[in-house]
Amino acid sequence: MSTAHHNLAAEDFAGYLRTYHADAFDGSDPVEEVWDRYHLPEGTHEVNGKVWDRKKLLHDIENRRSLGAPYELHIHEVNVEGRLAAARYTVSTPVLWKVQSATETAVFAEIAEDGRVARTTTFATTGAGWSGSGDEEPDSASGPAPGTVPAPPPAPGVEPTPAQDPAHFLRTYYTAGYDSAEPVASVHDRLFTPDAVHRIGGKTMQRSGVLKALEEGRARGHKYPVEVHEALRDGNRFAARYTTSQGGKPSRTQEVFVFGEFAEDGRVRLARFLLEPSHGAV
Repeated sequence: MSTAHHNLAAEDFAGYLRTYHADAFDGSDPVEEVWDRYHLPEGTHEVNGKVWDRKKLLHDIENRRSLGAPYELHIHEVNVEGRLAAARYTVSTPVLWKVQSATETAVFAEIAEDGRVARTTTFATTGAGWSGSGDEEPDSASGPAPGTVPAPPPAPGVEPTPAQDPAHFLRTYYTAGYDSAEPVASVHDRLFTPDAVHRIGGKTMQRSGVLKALEEGRARGHKYPVEVHEALRDGNRFAARYTTSQGGKPSRTQEVFVFGEFAEDGRVRLARFLLEPSHGAV
């Protein structure tokens, strides 16, 4: 049986994720009906760099239903600005004792005029996990970040980054970090708070680790041009989807999702970079 109330994406994006998964996984309504309830039939959907047509999407729902297994949906983060939404969540299924199969997902979505989802771009990766490991607190309603120390003035001749502009932040970070004469410490402290946390492909880095990585990249002559495809801000939170490549080489291109938080002074205090699965995503 489907859920009593069907939250559309425009109404409540977190609610949409919950009721859609409930109807898709536990419901008895035809999968075509479930899909079209929440998504435009002619919408476009990309998963891990590949376009999934309607037949494949419906087949995926059928396969999940056929398991007949319970699931847990953990929504970690939801950002919405206008008709764009971005979210991170985990779907876990019990396997043996406390071991679970956990599919970690990050999605960007465009919401149609009628409130349904018109388009999605998704990263998803599945691995073993422990029961309860996905219980990261939902934080889409978090308020403004507490203040931090004022940002230091930019180096001479260096343009400051406008506060809370995720696209400009990304372009400036890659350009100033790898392709400028500005000291890496100055780059970091201009763009990030002193206690900023960087989570990159499952690895957590603090200031010293980031500075070392930038120095090593510069020593190797690495440059990373950035093309931002989508960016949105929800309060002090932001999300963006972009591609970058080492030295602009097509063979070295990878897509990245980033979710982060701005401090009140406009610098970033948390940045979570999710790399495409072939590069250790999520």
